[in-house]
Amino acid sequence: AGAGGDEGVRGRGGDEMYTPLGVVSGSMTLRDASSQSYAMLEDMEGENPHHEGFNFRHALSELAEYSAENPDFAAGVGIWMMVGFTLLIAGLILFLFSEIKAVLVCRDQDFRKSLVDAGYMSPSAAGIADLEMRESRSMIPRPYLSVGGMMVIYLGLSCILYPICDILDIIDLPAVPCILLITVGSFFASFCIITFWLFVVWSCTRPWAALAFLIISLSGNLLLPTGSPVLVVIWMVIAFGGGYFYFKYIPEQYALNGDERPAWVQDVGDYTISLDPGEWGDAASVSYQSTVDDVMRGMPTEASSLLAGAGLG
Repeated sequence: AGAGGDEGVRGRGGDEMYTPLGVVSGSMTLRDASSQSYAMLEDMEGENPHHEGFNFRHALSELAEYSAENPDFAAGVGIWMMVGFTLLIAGLILFLFSEIKAVLVCRDQDFRKSLVDAGYMSPSAAGIADLEMRESRSMIPRPYLSVGGMMVIYLGLSCILYPICDILDIIDLPAVPCILLITVGSFFASFCIITFWLFVVWSCTRPWAALAFLIISLSGNLLLPTGSPVLVVIWMVIAFGGGYFYFKYIPEQYALNGDERPAWVQDVGDYTISLDPGEWGDAASVSYQSTVDDVMRGMPTEASSLLAGAGLG
């Protein structure tokens, strides 16, 4: 058997016998063959860290090892997450406060309109004009509060997703488009969150408009996580194209034709923000005074009188 690496084992009669893999000297040994077979099985099961494709378990192992060697990394991720969730909750509270207030004003206006249509109240009844003027003025801060809350939500989600860049770098995945991923991903995620809460808030007052928000939010939650460019484009057509068609184009067509809008064509108000600093100050002043008035109305008469006497009412 030791005469040559390429010759088989000869029997007593000189006939060449079958040589098993790895037994012949000069070829691979049985241990080498077993190791190679085991490595192939590991590759098939995704256990081999040197496999050419992405290995999820190996990535987790590298991340855990890096975190153990660098305790500051885990602390940094925790800080980013804490800041992100704090901003997310604060932005959501600000946004919901503004929208719920708008819903309450809208419901009061709808109730008065129903009374007028039923003949129970005159449009020029005493105090109606003054009430409508106060309601209109109380809605001045609404675009700034709602849009400001949306921006804070977006900022919070960006902080939550920011550690992904470092994680991609640790597990040796391409991190070049990471900033793009955070920017676009946070925008789409915040858009879906905002439209969902718009559905919740406006569902009792403007059900058709709320249904449009729900379709946008649900379609985004279904299509965006796939990462497919085709499905992302389909969602953008649904969200932006459909939203423009329903909330902008259809109402304008009815207004141009002078026709009354059908019941299924609804809106939730205007979100236009002025670039005039003077209007910003007016919105802030109205918002502050409106908040003080709401607090005073919710207090007992004695407490309200004391605050008013102190110059706070």
